[in-house]
Amino acid sequence: MGSLKRAAVFFTFSILAVVAFSSYSIVEHQIKSNETLYSISIEYNLSISTILDWNPNLSPNNLKIGQVISIPQPEGYIYEVKKGDNLTYIAKLFFTSVSDIVKANNLATTTIFVNQKLFIPKSVVGKAFNNERSIIWPVYGTISSLYGYRIHPITKEPSFHEGIDLAAPIDTPVFCVEAGKVKFVGENGGYGLMVEIESSNGSYVYGHLSQINVYEGQYVEKGEMIARVGNTGLSTGPHLHFEVKKSDTNYDPLVFLPSSNRIYVLNNTENEYGLGGN
Repeated sequence: MGSLKRAAVFFTFSILAVVAFSSYSIVEHQIKSNETLYSISIEYNLSISTILDWNPNLSPNNLKIGQVISIPQPEGYIYEVKKGDNLTYIAKLFFTSVSDIVKANNLATTTIFVNQKLFIPKSVVGKAFNNERSIIWPVYGTISSLYGYRIHPITKEPSFHEGIDLAAPIDTPVFCVEAGKVKFVGENGGYGLMVEIESSNGSYVYGHLSQINVYEGQYVEKGEMIARVGNTGLSTGPHLHFEVKKSDTNYDPLVFLPSSNRIYVLNNTENEYGLGGN
């Protein structure tokens, strides 16, 4: 096939994708010799973490020539609507506004339905992060277990809980609370799927994940989506276990996080759907 014909085929595919998905398209990229996740991210102007979110079975350090991966254009994420969801709640999960989701998906109304797939552009994610403290909340969720001594919910024995638990549905986005380098990725006993990110101020542990969007050694920006909430390891239900460590000593995360009453803070000028803090 000549180069002009190949270009025409690609152009046709792109147009069909735009028509099918309204405000975004999915490019199917075939991995070539000597390509890396970094070079692919530069080519398409998106983060490595976004590539991994769209391709959860991709092995970052073992790319295979000819392997086809999905690349969203523009950069963004997919959220599949679950029973009981509404746009206000989904906006809070991505720390964005209802109007941004409506616009990105060309919705005529704010009515949504179960299993509907919504596109959330990365450009609008995080506008409702509460930046009053040095770190942001890693998820929009409800505190289900505090730091300190407790009766372990599974072993029923007294134990020290070295972080806090934030209850949230499976696949809720998990965000990096402070910029840093990924220190650990993988299974870790009762933590299940876990990520640890080390910053200049300490390190942060994210446990019980369903999916991980980073790899060891990767530098991650504050507010980057690094994983999705899960129920892996010793867990009684979907939630994020979150720890703050300084010099290998654990501290109560609530000392460093913004108020739990202000996890989500949207600028009032964008509050046209009555979204408020918390």
